[in-house]
Amino acid sequence: MLLLCGILLVNAWIASFRNKSETSVFRYDPTESIPLLLLGGFRGIAVDFLWARAIARHEEKKYYELLTVNNLIAKLQPNFPAVWIFQAWNMAYNIANEWDAPQNKWKWIHTGLSFAKKGAVKNPDNGDLFFELGYMYFHLFDQRVFKYAPYYREQLKRDAGEDNYEESLYWLRQSLLHAPKLRNPLAIERTVCHALWQAALCSEKEGDFDRALQYTESAMQEWERYHANHPEDTSTNVNELIRTIEKKKDFLQSVSKKDTW
Repeated sequence: MLLLCGILLVNAWIASFRNKSETSVFRYDPTESIPLLLLGGFRGIAVDFLWARAIARHEEKKYYELLTVNNLIAKLQPNFPAVWIFQAWNMAYNIANEWDAPQNKWKWIHTGLSFAKKGAVKNPDNGDLFFELGYMYFHLFDQRVFKYAPYYREQLKRDAGEDNYEESLYWLRQSLLHAPKLRNPLAIERTVCHALWQAALCSEKEGDFDRALQYTESAMQEWERYHANHPEDTSTNVNELIRTIEKKKDFLQSVSKKDTW
């Protein structure tokens, strides 16, 4: 009987939360904490129940209901980083991929990023969550991988006033400062280098040559520092990459000089 009451309470909570999820992921009402207190020792059972429901809703492609369940799971396990990471990736990659129109794709990418950022606020010392967030800001906007990456980049600026590369670099560096357990710091340092270089190429493509030059110089410094600290790493041909970056730097400097004539 107690178990049944717990399940009924969770179902009622889901019903009350559903309409909110379609308009805002992060609208907070203090009364939402009441069901957490009422669940008491049934919290673990409720979490298992919600995870099962989340899987079912994903398979049924009922994504708004899934969003509701994701929020409830996060409220029950706010200090469990894997919850935020898994659900954010699921929204930003798997669900976004289900849509054809870039507007719909972006809606879920943005929702996933926002969800991960909320998780970062709830877990201010978790280097692994910071890395995943930084990597998402880097990878999801990579024009070599995603057809609509330029559109996503513009929408991020419009909707959140953010630059994806600046966000990526911030969270990647925060990850290094907070001792990640699941990611090798060497790999994170290398990702910072790649993010700087891609930011330079993107800025050049957008016609912002001054910013491209700044990113290029930063990328060269980071790669040189990385190579000096990790000469044993052969996963990337750093010397060749540095030569490529140096050529780009010379070109951008020549463009900058022409603009001042």
